[in-house]
Amino acid sequence: MRKFASLLVLSALLLSCEKKPEYIVPVLPPDDPAPETPSGSTGLDFSVVQQELSQSIVLTFGNTLRYQSVMQSFALSGDGYMYGIQVGTSTNKYLLNVTRKPVTGDSGKTYMQLPFAGHGSNMEVERSGGKDYIWTGSYGTWNGTKYTNSQTVARIPFSQGSKLTPQECAEQYWVPGLRNVAPAIDLDSDLLLIWGLANGESETGYFKGYRLSEAKALTASQVKLERSITYGGQDSGYPEVTETPTVNARNLGALTPVINIRLNGGALGTGSNQGFEIYGDYILHLSGPGNDDTPGKPSVATLTVLDLKGTVLGRYNVGALSSIEALTLAGITDTGFMEAEGVKIYDDVLYLGFATKHSSDEKRMVTIFKYNIKK
Repeated sequence: MRKFASLLVLSALLLSCEKKPEYIVPVLPPDDPAPETPSGSTGLDFSVVQQELSQSIVLTFGNTLRYQSVMQSFALSGDGYMYGIQVGTSTNKYLLNVTRKPVTGDSGKTYMQLPFAGHGSNMEVERSGGKDYIWTGSYGTWNGTKYTNSQTVARIPFSQGSKLTPQECAEQYWVPGLRNVAPAIDLDSDLLLIWGLANGESETGYFKGYRLSEAKALTASQVKLERSITYGGQDSGYPEVTETPTVNARNLGALTPVINIRLNGGALGTGSNQGFEIYGDYILHLSGPGNDDTPGKPSVATLTVLDLKGTVLGRYNVGALSSIEALTLAGITDTGFMEAEGVKIYDDVLYLGFATKHSSDEKRMVTIFKYNIKK
């Protein structure tokens, strides 16, 4: 079963690791109006996300994570539960909270906390040896309003009630030259995909992919991060520190990437990155900032589909967001606020996550749509 499998299965990749690949730049104008482009020839149809809202596509809505703040990303664990990451509330913005809860309910929540990790813009959950491991960005920095610009990716065993700083997360992965990094994995294809922004390049993002088994097999070594970080203070119980730390990490720079896509700004660069996914021969990128919290204005979210060479196969606006009346009747939101927050595929079913709200309060609720993308 895809992405819930416990064993890694090697699959053929479109790019050979015998030769170091050159950067690929997708040809995508920043103002592309999302044409209905065919989504490939391997039996998956991503254009289904354009359909209007119906009860059949709603997996869950109307519940929260630990706090009532925005979900930044999510993953499903295959047992009726989900994981969601959110930044702490106004008094503890230094925390990333990882909540485990039933997909369709508000009870039975457990959580762990990751101080100073970053913004949690993408996450994965991997079941291995009877444990769930969380993959997310780590070693973030305070920029005056939030923690951001994670410089490593951490693989962390989920432990109920625990609180781990980056220094206490033993398994770290580092990509030289990138900041604001976040991971996606495909166990069946043995792929680890890293999204990040380039150090020293303005508004330039990258997708870099590696064989997951090779990344895990690397021996950790001491690496000095390339940018200074500021963390602590703010009633966190830790003193405020600014430093350029040396980290015990697996250096992915020692591997030849099998995916090497330079996004070059625009809609796929430093634009609104609200989640990404890798699934076999596809990379998915979700964008959309919501409706700027403006009641009566519809939100917009766009799913861009690429192959592993960086070819844009299609761009599709999410149709379920287009009617505020339909969203109100469904009980999802009466303001039109639907901020895209994560994309996942399991067993040829596509899941899109959103943070939603009602006019009666400031709670940010979790909504997840599901789509059968098998032709």
